[in-house]
Amino acid sequence: MRTALLVDDEPAASLRLTELLADYPRIRVIGTAESVEDARAFIARSPPDVVFLDVEMPGGSGLELLESLPDSVQVCFVTAYPNYALEAFDHGAVHYLLKPVDPFRLDKAVARLLTAESAAEPGPATAAGSEGDEADEGNRVIVLPSGQHAAIRVRDILWIETMGNYTHVCLTGDRRPIVFRRTLAHWEALLPAERFVRLGRSQVVHLERITLVRWQSREETFLFFKDRHEPLTIGRYAAARLRELLDS
Repeated sequence: MRTALLVDDEPAASLRLTELLADYPRIRVIGTAESVEDARAFIARSPPDVVFLDVEMPGGSGLELLESLPDSVQVCFVTAYPNYALEAFDHGAVHYLLKPVDPFRLDKAVARLLTAESAAEPGPATAAGSEGDEADEGNRVIVLPSGQHAAIRVRDILWIETMGNYTHVCLTGDRRPIVFRRTLAHWEALLPAERFVRLGRSQVVHLERITLVRWQSREETFLFFKDRHEPLTIGRYAAARLRELLDS
């Protein structure tokens, strides 16, 4: 979980960003500030994990706040001005968003924040019966939407499909898919990139678990996975991406 402070002199902008961030269960907005001075006071009382920061505000630039931030606090700039980007990244900003905030670009910013969070956390829990280093990674426990720690291991995930604001995770053993309010970008940040690959905009597949590729037609390809009878159907562009990966 990442706590966030929104610093913007426009309350409507902070409200809109708060609404967008509500779609990310691992980001919790703990406050807003309308000036650099107010932000400093808030951070002194309750340091957040990340600050979503505007640049040009009455009484001081958001860039001035960077000097007083603890090293542990990450910054994502949210501004209407593109000309501060270079300076922002020189100060170690995680991302730079332009107003009005595009949900797709916010998705990428949050994915980077969560990746950094995962890197800072202790090693993942493992299940019994490990089979070496690869199994240790594969036995990592995934948290269910209910908050329960269930025995859903990375190696049991076969593919993930996006369904509007949700993703369906398909598992081994013909179990019913589990629905998460989490984007594909979240999953890409969480799962090992050498095993899980994105095919187009709507699917991530566990490459090592594919047992058969049936090129049915130009518009339709079936992917069969180990320990699951039901295939995944992908379209033309996803199939072309898969061919590139298999040929490399």
